[in-house]
Amino acid sequence: MTDPRPPASDIDRLKRDHPGWFIGSVWASAASGPDARRLVAVRDGIQVHAWTAAELSQLISYEEAAQANRPG
Repeated sequence: MTDPRPPASDIDRLKRDHPGWFIGSVWASAASGPDARRLVAVRDGIQVHAWTAAELSQLISYEEAAQANRPG
């Protein structure tokens, strides 16, 4: 039996994997070429941007580790 739910989007997966972060996307378009999607994550005044979900996930993990190591 197949799962009746649609497959999770990469943004849904990022939200699940990184709770507490606002995850979204911005589309950039140009008349001369294909549109491109830029992913963004925001939490506690920190913003990270990436072209792919895998890259964004890595950047979020890096920022979480850096934040954990900051004093105070």
